[in-house]
Amino acid sequence: MLENERRRDPRYALHYPVIICSSRAIDRPEGWHYGEILDAGKNGMRLRVDDFGTLPVGSELQMVCQPARNRQPNNNCMPVPIKGRVVWKNAAGNQ
Repeated sequence: MLENERRRDPRYALHYPVIICSSRAIDRPEGWHYGEILDAGKNGMRLRVDDFGTLPVGSELQMVCQPARNRQPNNNCMPVPIKGRVVWKNAAGNQ
């Protein structure tokens, strides 16, 4: 669990690789980008995504996560599809 947590439900550090795209660009290969799930909990997650461009708060997202071990993909696990929505962003940290 993360220190200094203020949320009702805890977040856990994961560092899982993720492929992410805006729902409006799901059918275009250039719409998909690599990123990392930094932490996640029952009601949300924090991502780092490089070169995603402008993605307004409220944007619907499609993601595919590959569970990891020691920050490397764990090929013994099936990829997990995830749907989400941007609720805040930190452009300086690509989060």
